[in-house]
Amino acid sequence: MSTNRPLQSDPHRDQPTNEYTSDRDRSYPGDIARLNGHELVATDEWLPGAEPTPYELNLTGGYEYRTRYWRCRKCGQERNRRNEFSTPCEEPQPPTALEAGGYSIDDPRTRRALNEKLDVRFATVGPIYEVESESGATYEVDIEATTCTCPDFEQRQPDNGCKHLRRVDLEIRTGLVPATDGTFSR
Repeated sequence: MSTNRPLQSDPHRDQPTNEYTSDRDRSYPGDIARLNGHELVATDEWLPGAEPTPYELNLTGGYEYRTRYWRCRKCGQERNRRNEFSTPCEEPQPPTALEAGGYSIDDPRTRRALNEKLDVRFATVGPIYEVESESGATYEVDIEATTCTCPDFEQRQPDNGCKHLRRVDLEIRTGLVPATDGTFSR
């Protein structure tokens, strides 16, 4: 039986294949883990020779082998296994801007301060910042007196301030806008 249609190609044959791909050609992205205050990064290295084994036989049959070790980004300690980092890190990680400001991500005002499009402007050296909200309204935030001209602050005076106060504080702590003295936090 013959047809005048062209043969359909096998989709698997259209893609180039390399049957001889070695482990070295594959990507081994660095894993990151946290343990006892350590910020651990996995590092893969290729070493010459046969992989060491407890036996006297060469089980790898190759001229090089892959090994992995873990290194703490903060204190620089290195170990062969993650679970060997049993002592606390010598250099604890500094608190995040949220932790340093005493804010909770579960608080709706903090979430709005982080998620809404707010434009914080620093005009002159001093405690006054201008915040333009998504609606286009501009409010003045006094970071030292912890006040804001928005209706939420004027009517309710919430603990830790309104979203505008929180946003200005977070941007100062993260170094996006200068502090009241004109310097940037790092």
